[in-house]
Amino acid sequence: MNIHDLIVLPTNQSDAVLLKRLAVVQSACLAVAALLAFLILLAWIFKDLRPGYPHGWDLMKFDTAAGMLLSAVSLALLSATPSPRRLGCGRALALLVLLLAVVPLYEHLSGDFMGFDTLIVADPGNAEPGVMSVQTALYLLLFALSLLLATLRHPVYGMAVAILTILLSLHALIIFSGYCFRAVQLFGQSLATRTSPHTLLCMLLLAGALIIWRMQHGYFFVLSGSGLGSRLVRQVMPFALLLPFVLMLAGTAMASAGWLSPPVAVGLAMAVMAAALAALVSLMGRRINTLEKELRELSLTDQPTSVFNCRGFELLGEQAFREAQRSRSVLTVLVFHVDGVKDISDAYGHEASAHLIQDMARMLRESFEPADIIARIAGDEFAVVTKDENTGGVIALMRMGEAMEALNAAGGSYKTRFSVGEATSHPDADESFRDLVERAGVMRRERQRAEHALARPERVEPQPSHNER
Repeated sequence: MNIHDLIVLPTNQSDAVLLKRLAVVQSACLAVAALLAFLILLAWIFKDLRPGYPHGWDLMKFDTAAGMLLSAVSLALLSATPSPRRLGCGRALALLVLLLAVVPLYEHLSGDFMGFDTLIVADPGNAEPGVMSVQTALYLLLFALSLLLATLRHPVYGMAVAILTILLSLHALIIFSGYCFRAVQLFGQSLATRTSPHTLLCMLLLAGALIIWRMQHGYFFVLSGSGLGSRLVRQVMPFALLLPFVLMLAGTAMASAGWLSPPVAVGLAMAVMAAALAALVSLMGRRINTLEKELRELSLTDQPTSVFNCRGFELLGEQAFREAQRSRSVLTVLVFHVDGVKDISDAYGHEASAHLIQDMARMLRESFEPADIIARIAGDEFAVVTKDENTGGVIALMRMGEAMEALNAAGGSYKTRFSVGEATSHPDADESFRDLVERAGVMRRERQRAEHALARPERVEPQPSHNER
């Protein structure tokens, strides 16, 4: 990623492109989750379809599939173009999801199974027929509350939705961890009553869709912004989320294979994880420093001429002036004015005057030393700060004169001319860097007036006639 990639589009335009892409990802997440839940519902309703389904499909209970499908449809309605009908339907579906979540939670807490879970479809092959796991019910509860609060127009509710979104995302990751490390207590009460893998997939998809929806409303701006920090977060976030799981799974696999004892495998995985995260943070810091340097140079550079702009001249020139004062040395400021830029623009067009300015910048770069500060301080003015104590830039001015003669001898449509003024600092002088630049500018204007006066033809006084003598 180059710094120029960060500023190709204006902020509002790049934000619009990003939000459009996020909307596509959100729609895809909702579509996959809804399709998966719908297929499970079909299997529960039509027994003839069940032989064609993979083993374990019935671990997603009918109420769970209905809750996932209703959640996906409700979020799709609420995130679409606002209208009273969509808002009402979305709220109604969210209330149904809330009901589907509250009932099993009550049943698990009280131990009193009311049969609500098998009201539509029976589940005779289970000790707790139709009852979803506590983890699934808690997820649906958080999701339904998020949808309902999101319909209320108040910043407090918006923050509450953001907190609930983080909680349900964490909840889904905990269930995922349970499957990764075979911790049944994290994803169910038993192997018969648990959050199934396909239910977990729906959870992750719906959580992602909910996060994207809140991003579009200004929340989680670190993920949705178009700035440098947001782009880096989006690039690093997948690694930060997956790396701990990958390393811990690798350690568990080595321990299961007998290559390492469990404590050694855990310790090794943690050490590698710490080193990897430290390396990731270091790479991020290095990348940020590089982009910051490029951005700083870009903000101090005049793009048409590739020399410093006025801000860069003031910043670097002031620093060079202070260093010269501190070391009791001198520096010279030269102010150049490119003559006839407006006349050339009127006669030959703006492109010709732009070429003239670029030729002047090129001659300055080739004539002065790389350590000298060369800047374009106005449309047709340049300035140079040089630390040449012996000649004060005289040799560079001689090179400038030779380069200008060579350019004019090339036979272009116009001639390049410039006027220059210089001022040299003194360690004991009571003046600032701006005073030095102003003194060089005054010298340039005085020389230009003198040159114009010498170039003006002498006025011929009229001779008296014979009648007047």
